[in-house]
Amino acid sequence: MEAQNIPSGPSALLPFPLPGAPMNATQNHIQPGRLDARLLLSFGQNSRSIPRSIQVLVVGARTSAELIAQAELQRDVLFHAVDSHASVISEARGKARERGIENMEFEVLDLHSAWSEAIDVPYGGFDVIQIAALPQGLENLTALLTRVKSVMNAHSVVTLDLPAAKQHNQMVAQAIAANMDRNQPMAERLEVARAFVDRMVGEEPNSTDWRRASLLSDIDFVDRYMQTEMHAVDVNEVFCALNAAGMSFLRWHDSAAWNFETLELGRPELERVRSLPMSEQFRVVEAHRRPEMLSLVIGGSGNRPRERFDLTKAGETHFMVHPSLVFSVETRNMWGVTEYDRLTVRRAGEDAVEVRPSPAQTALFALRDQREPFSGLNLVEVMTAEGASLEEALLALHQLVGMELLYRPHDHDVAEFFSAMTKTQALPETSDVVVTPSLPQKNSFVPAQGEPAAPLPAKPESHPAPSLSQKANSRKNS
Repeated sequence: MEAQNIPSGPSALLPFPLPGAPMNATQNHIQPGRLDARLLLSFGQNSRSIPRSIQVLVVGARTSAELIAQAELQRDVLFHAVDSHASVISEARGKARERGIENMEFEVLDLHSAWSEAIDVPYGGFDVIQIAALPQGLENLTALLTRVKSVMNAHSVVTLDLPAAKQHNQMVAQAIAANMDRNQPMAERLEVARAFVDRMVGEEPNSTDWRRASLLSDIDFVDRYMQTEMHAVDVNEVFCALNAAGMSFLRWHDSAAWNFETLELGRPELERVRSLPMSEQFRVVEAHRRPEMLSLVIGGSGNRPRERFDLTKAGETHFMVHPSLVFSVETRNMWGVTEYDRLTVRRAGEDAVEVRPSPAQTALFALRDQREPFSGLNLVEVMTAEGASLEEALLALHQLVGMELLYRPHDHDVAEFFSAMTKTQALPETSDVVVTPSLPQKNSFVPAQGEPAAPLPAKPESHPAPSLSQKANSRKNS
């Protein structure tokens, strides 16, 4: 889990690692960047190799707004949404048609049937499967994963967002259910439940769970705590289901939040937890942090978690900016000059963080308009050209990867990208096509006498930059 292996050199190049947001429902709402198909595929060791578009199966089309947002951002990815309710599929299809989305297909599916027979499975299986909840009526998570496995390939990954058994709603609902007769009329049950919650507020004044419940209106109270049919799971059930279905755990989406090292544990307890198997370590975190959602990525039995980034291979490794990363740049315009003063970054669902002057800031400035894969050598070259030593540049690169501001797409996806680029832009096919991050000058342009002012920096070209050797020769000539 790379996010937990953040280098801490003698002087931090960034004023963070970005902290994992609290384990709450807001953090785990579906976000298009978090579900970027190539990002999800990069979490598994196995790479896809089939020469076709990435195929994503979305189980449950109820979150059609988020689904359409994904499809708009990933126009070259084909989304296949299924749901057991025809009305839901019809509504989602209508919304997609209104937005002019053409890379989405919709199908009504009995989720209890054999998926491999009921779904039009693409050649080689689906590359990514997204599941936002355990479908109603499906007996357990193991049954769901067994169906999922039948439409996967060796490289396929599955992203799960499941309600947690230890979430606030479930804990309060279970306590209420244990203290009342479910056969009573709703009005009487509500009165008993309200009295129980009020008593718990008095007995546990420091518990936010009971206070939150006591403040709700009767309608919201009944809906949230007395009529929930949502199937919740805990860490133990998740790992038991993975073992039973013959699948492997790749990572948590919010991996930093599942790092037991960040818990406030005494040294003896911390040493004990370190000796536990991985699933048991996660159960300790679950008990302390009580997540409302379990959001994880899994793969088939032969798809292991991606190996850690090897800094010695940085030059030949390709990277991409994390699709959930948002840049904010503050500029000042003066006479013939645009100054870049302040850079902040944030990942979706987290607070923005200002990046102080450092090689890492230089790198992030260069990456804010970077839409293409780039090599570590390209980024190191940008930082060293601005005065960083090679050691500082490599450490900054390692931090950016460790904090998941950058990720490593598989070589197949990188090659596919450049192949498509050369075809669409009629560029010569070559093995050394390089797209280099471009750094804006802090003082963008001071015109010579008699020349017109250029108040804004030139927009970066959308086609590949010259190779590194060509760039070096160009610099020498200039």
